[in-house]
Amino acid sequence: MSMPKYQQMKQNLLYEINSGMFQPGDKFYSEAELKKKYNVSGITAIKALQCLTNEGYLVRYQGKGTYVSKARRGKTVKFSDIEKYQDAEEKTEVLEVRLMSDPRIARELNLEPDAPFYFIKRLRLADDRPIIVQKSYVIPEFIKAEDVEHKEVFVSVYRRIRAEYGIDLYQAESREITEIVFPTPKEERELLGLEQGEPSAFTRRYTYLFDGRTIEYIEGYKRWDYFGIEIKSI
Repeated sequence: MSMPKYQQMKQNLLYEINSGMFQPGDKFYSEAELKKKYNVSGITAIKALQCLTNEGYLVRYQGKGTYVSKARRGKTVKFSDIEKYQDAEEKTEVLEVRLMSDPRIARELNLEPDAPFYFIKRLRLADDRPIIVQKSYVIPEFIKAEDVEHKEVFVSVYRRIRAEYGIDLYQAESREITEIVFPTPKEERELLGLEQGEPSAFTRRYTYLFDGRTIEYIEGYKRWDYFGIEIKSI
């Protein structure tokens, strides 16, 4: 079965947009120009334009014409953390594990204000140089009380939960927000060996269970000179 004419037009026009023939904000073809260019009816031209508009590639203004969108909803990008220590010898030190409560963190975990949760503080090193301070907050049903006295089992919380409960959080839904903070808070600055006033990359990360609950909330500080983000279209 052959592709409908308006779909063929859409694919050709999409190629022109993505190949750089049109820049974001440029005026696009009118219906009349498309009718002549492709020798089609007005209905076919309108359908092709409407498809591209619905997918976020075009914006149509009454009385002004059609323009290439400045923010294409149809374009997906991938953000990746650039690991600047790939060849370094890495290790993690577990500094503290305890049961606690705090209304601010409980809110991030979607718990009642006075609900308890587990706090795990870790320091990640590359070639014995501290690069990340990470504070993890985990809902209590996934931490065994008797394990708290054995900090070494929390080097990887995800591996521990997978071994104990069969839940693979590496594949779980998550959300991460990173920003540069200046200056770095005193506790984290000292652990990372930063000078007073130096910045760091502050990350908040949420990991979700299959039923939508937040299982872990993380606050992490990373040395600014080990921080990088790569953005790629996919």
